[in-house]
Amino acid sequence: MSTEIFTNPFFIAVSALLLIILILFLIYYVKHRNEVKQVEDRYTKERNDIVNKYEKEEEEARLSHKKEFSELNERYVNDTTLLNNKLSSVQQFTVDQGEYLTDLLLLNFKNKLVTEERIRESDMYILSNIYLPSRNYTNTRKIDHLVLTRTGLYLIDSKYWRGHILHGMTEGQFDEIPYLEGIFQLLGLDEKQEQTLIFEKDDDKKVSVNYYNETIEETKITAEKLRNVLKLQFDVVPIIYFNPKDNGGHTIMNYSTDSSVKVLVGPEQLEEYFNKHVFQGRFQYTVKDLDEIADRLLSLNP
Repeated sequence: MSTEIFTNPFFIAVSALLLIILILFLIYYVKHRNEVKQVEDRYTKERNDIVNKYEKEEEEARLSHKKEFSELNERYVNDTTLLNNKLSSVQQFTVDQGEYLTDLLLLNFKNKLVTEERIRESDMYILSNIYLPSRNYTNTRKIDHLVLTRTGLYLIDSKYWRGHILHGMTEGQFDEIPYLEGIFQLLGLDEKQEQTLIFEKDDDKKVSVNYYNETIEETKITAEKLRNVLKLQFDVVPIIYFNPKDNGGHTIMNYSTDSSVKVLVGPEQLEEYFNKHVFQGRFQYTVKDLDEIADRLLSLNP
């Protein structure tokens, strides 16, 4: 019976048909498999092209931004340097002639001491035209000169001046200087409080009288504020320095009993004062202390 099945025409026809279908399927599969692979290859290539193009554009953009940033940074540095130079020039021109000459005097004095090997370069700092800001920046104080030494810190208010100074005057000098009482009354000054008056000749017919007490008090306050801001162990010494114009004739009558502020007139007195205190004073600070104080002050004056 089984033999009859295999020899049955119907079975043979069905088997032949199935074989044909299988062959066609294989042909179709092989053909379309190649097409699918071609599509996959094309897709892979397109994807790689897109990725490469994107990466190339990203790299070009990165390099372009890097170059642009570098150029902007260079321009910023150049502009900042230029502005800083202009600001320095402006600051130099804003310093009056008296302050400039006092600054030169102090620097020359320090160079002399270093050259003579009486001090080291690091034993003295001379800072000029610096500012001491307040917490809310509404009461910023200007310091004409600040001398940092191992024997102390000295705050100098410098005035360019020609004429005659009466310092520490009270009613006790009225008998000795008869016209003084009239000036006190004219200016409304307290006769019991020490006063400082500067007589300066304007021209052949005029003499001006300048009242200087407020500046002295402000200098003492600034010295105290500086000590508090820097948290110093020792007082900052306030000095009022009158720098004579053209080394012209000048006199000073000093009746003051106030030892909290020093009043000096002329380069000789200034140099004599620092010669005495720099070399005969007791050390208060180390070289490291002076470096730290100078750095702190410079950080307040960017």
